[in-house]
Parts: sequence; structure tokens; C-alpha cells
Amino acid sequence: MKLIKKILKWTGILILVLLLVGNLAIIFTGRYYIYKGIASTYLRGHVRPHIYDHDVFNNRTIANGAAQPWVDSPYLAKLELKQQERKRIEDLEPASFLVAWGDTVIFEEYWNEHSRQKTSNSFSMAKSIIAIMIGIAIDEGKIGSIDDPVAMYLDEFKDEKKDITIRHMLTMSTGLSWSESYSHPFCDVAELYYDTDDRDLSCNRREIEEEPGKIWQYKSGDTQVLTYVLQEATGMKASEYASEKLWKPMGAESEALWSLSGDENSTEKGFCCFYSTSRDFLRFGKLMNNNGSWNGKQLVSESYVKEMKVLAPLTKRNGKPNKCYGLQYWIYTGLPNEVTYFRGMSGQYIISIPSEQLVIVRTGNGTEGNVVETPIEMDHLENHYAELPFYIEVGLRILKEHKAL
Repeated sequence: MKLIKKILKWTGILILVLLLVGNLAIIFTGRYYIYKGIASTYLRGHVRPHIYDHDVFNNRTIANGAAQPWVDSPYLAKLELKQQERKRIEDLEPASFLVAWGDTVIFEEYWNEHSRQKTSNSFSMAKSIIAIMIGIAIDEGKIGSIDDPVAMYLDEFKDEKKDITIRHMLTMSTGLSWSESYSHPFCDVAELYYDTDDRDLSCNRREIEEEPGKIWQYKSGDTQVLTYVLQEATGMKASEYASEKLWKPMGAESEALWSLSGDENSTEKGFCCFYSTSRDFLRFGKLMNNNGSWNGKQLVSESYVKEMKVLAPLTKRNGKPNKCYGLQYWIYTGLPNEVTYFRGMSGQYIISIPSEQLVIVRTGNGTEGNVVETPIEMDHLENHYAELPFYIEVGLRILKEHKAL
């Protein structure tokens, strides 16, 4: 008993010391956003940002217009996940799994508190939405081209950063400093997520580390810069532009939300945090399947969307060629079919397979990470999560069974 009391005593002392050191580190570095991060994660029972984080931030509404509802397949209730499929999906804390074929939803299932009406966080799927809107702004002549220097739109890039272009931002090859790890509280992306001074962090405080246009490195700060470029070029907030150019024309059934970096007048966190229902997320996949056309109307130019789907000619830090990324958009080369996708932290997916007019949406709170078994798999799975080909396989299997009914 005395030993147990002694252990508890020293454990308590150690915890107090760690808390004191942690608080001093926060105070001395001025990273007060960490308190908000702790309050919205650990104190809510999470270890990282969650798909229902919208109440942590101010949000701007993305208004919808006349709804264009999906057609429900007559076999919607008949098609089911196989036992092994269900186990693997449910091991990753799913919120939803949907499959649409053309204009028809052929599979739909929700877990726990999620439902057809509930919205969830896109996380980095929002990056691809920003990229689409950059393309629309180019179509409208509000941005000259993706090869325009960022300095044409943002004063922060007029001096030593003057050679960085919108293309460099879209392909995440800016050569600017950035650290990307939500599990590290002192990381740039954690500060970008929880702090309010996003423009200073993403535009001013980053240093040139290498020549732009050479190395691909995933950087949320690049997308936030694009959000400011879009705002300056169009004279509109990203949510307003998304509503006018995408959400209303695509016939979204529900309003969406976009979290803001600060108060109600601040800028959208373009690198993340677009809140939508899973059914409305499907619309982005259909748009990409049809190269920017929505029911015969070209919302963003076909040539631009096709360029989004082309692997950027860059090298990764490990010396290997980029085999995963286009213009703020993911490309999977492990199958004979063309497969491209939106991806967000914790396994948010909008997967497009145009040859089948198939869209797969998965939302939830878990991934398997980069788990591969052979060098061949590593060649095309590097930077893709291991569950991606599984979700594709499930969607194609459901489509095959649907066609057979």
C-alpha cells in the first residue's frame, strides 16, 4: 500500500511538472492557440480535430438554391456490405459510405450520430474545392492564368517571393517553409487550424527554402495563400463565390458551412473545414467525372479540370517522382481505370471513376495509414492511404451487383 501511495504521489508531481513546463512553453513562444486546441480535442475525448468541429469556430454559410435531388435506386435497401467489407470499414470509425452511379445513389449507409441531413468536416478535401474555384476565376478573366505570379494579387509576395506563381501554389511546389503535422501542437498547420492570424502565418512568416517548381511537399499554407488570391481576384469571400459558382448551380440540397480563421468578418480556412452532407459531397465527384460539366453546363473549363487530374512533373523529397498529386487534387495510378479523389484528414474521401460514372464518398474519423506489403504496392500507394484501393474495390463491387439486378 505504501508503494502504491508513493507511486501515485510521484506520478502526480510529474504530471504537475509537465503541465507547468507545457504552460511555460506556450507562454514563452506566444502559441496561445494551443489552449484552444486542447479544449476542442483532448477535453472532448479526441486526440485530433474532429469531423464535428464546426462549433469550435465561426462559420460562413454557403447558400444553396433550387435543389436537384439524387435519384434513389430501387435497390438502395437491397445492396449490402459483405461481412469482411463491413468489418474493415467499421474498424475505421465511419460516419458514412455512399456510392453514386451517374445521377443515382445505389448505396448509402450511416453510422452513429451521422445521418443524411448531418454535415461533417471536409478537412483537406476543401483544398480541391479552392482549386476548382481558381479555375472558375481564370475562366471569368479575374485571374490571368495559373502562371501568374502570386505577387500580382498579394503584396506579401512582391519582394523575395516574387517568382512564386499560382501554379506553384496549386502543385504545392512553392519551396516555402512549412511543417504539416496535426499531432504536433507547435506545428504550422496546427497553428493555422486553431489560431486567428492565418494571413501572417501563411503569407509573411514563411521563408524560401528551395527553388519553386521543383519539389512536391504537402503544405496547407499554400492553399491558404490561394484562398487569399481568390478573394483578392474576385472581390468575394470564398463562401460567396462557392455558393454562386458551385453550390447553387450543382443543385445542392442543403446549405454548407465554411469555418473562418477568426471573427465573422475573417477569411475562410480554405485549406480545410468545408462542412457538407455526404449526399452533397457526392456532387463534387460527379463534377470531376464530367470534367467540370454539370448536367450540360460547364461550371469550370474542361481543360482546367483535366489539368487538375494530371500528375505534376515534380520530385518528392525522397527523390522519387510525384505519382499522387495534380493541382490540389489526388491521383491514384494503381488501377487501369482513371481514379482521382478529394482527400481529407481522418479518411474523408470523394472518389471519382469517370469510366464508370461512379462516385464514392466516405466520411469518418480514421485511416489505416500508409500500410503496404510489397515494393510494388509501395510504388503506387506511397502518399495514398491503404484503405483507398479497398474503398474503390467496394464501390466497383456494389456497382457490378447493381447492374446485375
